[in-house]
Amino acid sequence: MDNHILIKDLKPDSRVEDIYLLKLIGLRDKKNGGQYLLLKLSDMSGEIMGMMWDKISGVIDKVKPGDFVKVKFRVQVYNNNLQAIVSRIEKVEESDVENAEIFFPSSEIPADKLYEKIVAFAEEKIENKYIKELVMRVYKEPEIKPMLLKAPAAKSLHHAYRGGYLEHVYGLLRLAEKICEIYPFINRDLVYTGILFHDIGKLWELSYQRDFNYTTEGRLLGHIAIEYEFVTDKIKEIPDFPENYKLHLQHIILSHHGELEFGSPKRPKTPEALLVATIDNLDAKMNAMKKAIDTDTPSDHPDWTPFLPMFERVIFKKRP
Repeated sequence: MDNHILIKDLKPDSRVEDIYLLKLIGLRDKKNGGQYLLLKLSDMSGEIMGMMWDKISGVIDKVKPGDFVKVKFRVQVYNNNLQAIVSRIEKVEESDVENAEIFFPSSEIPADKLYEKIVAFAEEKIENKYIKELVMRVYKEPEIKPMLLKAPAAKSLHHAYRGGYLEHVYGLLRLAEKICEIYPFINRDLVYTGILFHDIGKLWELSYQRDFNYTTEGRLLGHIAIEYEFVTDKIKEIPDFPENYKLHLQHIILSHHGELEFGSPKRPKTPEALLVATIDNLDAKMNAMKKAIDTDTPSDHPDWTPFLPMFERVIFKKRP
């Protein structure tokens, strides 16, 4: 696999036969009758859409999203985007893949290092003994730690890669520490704990063993409802946990999306909740904007990104 051709390195008219992760496959109707296969292939560097026009009988029964597949294809340009014209596709067993990690985008900082930094931050910076015990019970739980190391922060919008959850959380802790120096009346313990739990429900809202997608629990409940119940249950395990801290923390969880139209059951009504919601939005958008600039997706002008629904605008790519 040392000679694997990354998707970001594909060039027009190149011919490729290599292993990729299959993210999507489905039958579509041809304009002149008959059907073709629409596919999406991925690795750690990106994704490419593909079409298989001929010899598609039975293929869709042999491979499914999440499979490693060996694909033979030609690269062409359509509407300023590269696409793969596939002539052959077959499933590859994971045991035959030498280095599966090259198929999954991940944080530039190793997840285990991020985890260590977060735990050390909480142990050093959180002063209230009840709050600290709550955080350590969760972050050091043997069943949860492996999930933390793999989970993205979102399915696609921001920090959508392995270790993205931890990268997002650690970035928010560092932001919050600086901002709290300017606003000393803010309760730092509540802010730090709110950050550590504001997205904990995504460990169950999302599936991330292969492709990133929503679980049934995630689709029906969403991460805010999941983490509200989870954190409330964990608080019940700690004798004499202060009721006022419980109430404030629950409010941060319920209001961290900021506005009702963005999925928050409540809008922030405390300084701590407002701070968490504000920097959560900032960090998510800065990460998404950096990705849009770095990805360098073709558009109608080389200095600008395509229209980005998250921002409802195009983004200027040329850096000063």
